[in-house]
Amino acid sequence: MGLSFSSLVVLCGLLTAIVYFLLRKAQSGSKYSPKHYQTVPLLTEHEQTFFWRLQEAAGRNLIVAPQVVFGAFLKVKSTAFVDKTKARHQVAHNRGDFIVCNRDFRVVAVIELDDATHDKRAQKALDRRRDELLKTVGVKAIRYRKMPEVGKIRSDLGL
Repeated sequence: MGLSFSSLVVLCGLLTAIVYFLLRKAQSGSKYSPKHYQTVPLLTEHEQTFFWRLQEAAGRNLIVAPQVVFGAFLKVKSTAFVDKTKARHQVAHNRGDFIVCNRDFRVVAVIELDDATHDKRAQKALDRRRDELLKTVGVKAIRYRKMPEVGKIRSDLGL
């Protein structure tokens, strides 16, 4: 069985490529690559401005946490007619722009900074459902369209 020169070159090329990819995979030790992932600021510039205003309004009595998923503070206890896993999934994937807690880390308010995307009918329905859920568990839902003054935030938080 004799190999032609061109077949031998192709075979060597394939073996070289396989060895190269195996070595790269062994060296990386990770499935993640900076080609595919990057860090971004937790908050937009607009949200950062609001965060500091909210922090000033909250003072030392309240704790402000940005971008918290509802699953971190809401637990599905039981559901009579709905699959508990489905109910947990619906709660866990909601995220509040800003969560305000008391000193015992009990959530007292979820504050949303709404933009034009909240004008759509479907989004309005989702917002109502979220607000209703929060009200049911005793958490105040506060929404702002424009940047509120510190006094307005304090008033809305009952401070």
